[in-house]
Amino acid sequence: MKNKSTYSLFSELCKVIAIHLGLHFPEERWNMLSRNLILAAGEFGFEHQDEFIPWLISTNLNKKQLEILAKYLTISETFFWREQHVFSAITDSVIPELIASKRNREKSIRIWSAGCSSGEEPYSLAIAIHKTIPNIKDWKITILATDINPKSLSKAVTGIYTKWSFRNCPSWLRYNYFHDLGEGNYKIIPEIRDMVTFANLNLTEDIFPSQINTNAMDIIFCRNVLMYFTEEWVNKISENFFHSLNEDGWFVVSSCELSSNVFPNFIPVNYPGAILYHKRHKDLLTSIKPYSHVLVPDNNFNLTTNQSFFEEPVLNSTINDSDTSVYPTIPVKVPENDFTVIPIAESEVIQDKVPVTIYVSEIRLLANKGCLQEALNLCNEGIAGDKLSIGLYSLRASILQELNKHCEAIASLKQAIYLDPNFIIGHFALGNLFIREGKTKNAKMHFKNVINLIGAFVDEDIIPESDGLSVKYIKDIIMANMEKLKKV
Repeated sequence: MKNKSTYSLFSELCKVIAIHLGLHFPEERWNMLSRNLILAAGEFGFEHQDEFIPWLISTNLNKKQLEILAKYLTISETFFWREQHVFSAITDSVIPELIASKRNREKSIRIWSAGCSSGEEPYSLAIAIHKTIPNIKDWKITILATDINPKSLSKAVTGIYTKWSFRNCPSWLRYNYFHDLGEGNYKIIPEIRDMVTFANLNLTEDIFPSQINTNAMDIIFCRNVLMYFTEEWVNKISENFFHSLNEDGWFVVSSCELSSNVFPNFIPVNYPGAILYHKRHKDLLTSIKPYSHVLVPDNNFNLTTNQSFFEEPVLNSTINDSDTSVYPTIPVKVPENDFTVIPIAESEVIQDKVPVTIYVSEIRLLANKGCLQEALNLCNEGIAGDKLSIGLYSLRASILQELNKHCEAIASLKQAIYLDPNFIIGHFALGNLFIREGKTKNAKMHFKNVINLIGAFVDEDIIPESDGLSVKYIKDIIMANMEKLKKV
């Protein structure tokens, strides 16, 4: 924004937003902030953003007005069973440990999903509890789900979702825990729905822990939430979470938010493909091996302007994209009559672009709302600004697939593979798409490419750009598909 007056207004507005909502909007996100403000202006009774911004700056907003503003400024992007290895750690280790520790006490488990968005996360937690505790009727299970966005909470309460919310989650989840309403809509079964209580809560304004709902928690999930707050608020909120947990409680953030600097009061515990934070005092820690790997900065997730305080761990069993010694370059084959790939000149990349992670969040937000065409338009805008972003080409392919534009989806994936011939999830997605198109030769070729590319890794490794899918998960699906193709 070259206009000094506009720049000054946005600078002042961002300070106001940070004070009241704790949200951080660096300058590179101002274009997106502007788009969201245009949408919000109408609900506040303004026709133009130029009148709306000065009003926001000068008005002492009440709680209801802050909720409305938050509805347009927060990212409600989520899906079921996100980061599968986290849920494996919960079902295989954390919950059994909680059950054992409460054997001679009240049989109760309290869980809080903070920043629950449209409900996929707390319902996933309810499912995790349901499938892990066989005599669940003997237990008092409390799952509190809170968010600042009332519109997201309204959707969560209905428990109705589209196929987009089930991307990359195990097939059994939708089959066992949802009713098919037809036309691509699915409703959570009452048994799981009744396990979750939804409530509006502003992490920067409301007092917690409280005696009413947020105290004595066994597990707190707060994933992909803190990364949008200012550093000051991250420190305050994480400390409040610490006090909201029981002495043996667990704190879970997303993989991009892991940091020993931000959460110094917790003990990081390493599980296969996941790290969880434990409140247990260090002198009581006997049976759990603390996480000891080096934490390295990941600038892709650093949304602050002055200091990097979000770091991503380097796991022994996790693929590190930048480490070519463990990510071999393997020649891949392209079948004849495959879709043409359009070469992308590096010189075409626009400088001073919005970070890809911001685009991805905004795009998925639109897709979650069912605004697939708008999501596609924004995805194309992001690609226009960064023609080397493999993630955006892959995301565009997913959206095109939802729009039943399979040929265009295939073309987009081919562009991603042109940029990186070893793009595992790209070959995997192409194989699945070619099966739908009846091109068995092409499907087999791409599946074989995947098998070759994952040959250097173990089953527990996470596939890059896959939202937490493991090598074993991918391998099992490919083997099943290859068996079907043998019969074709």
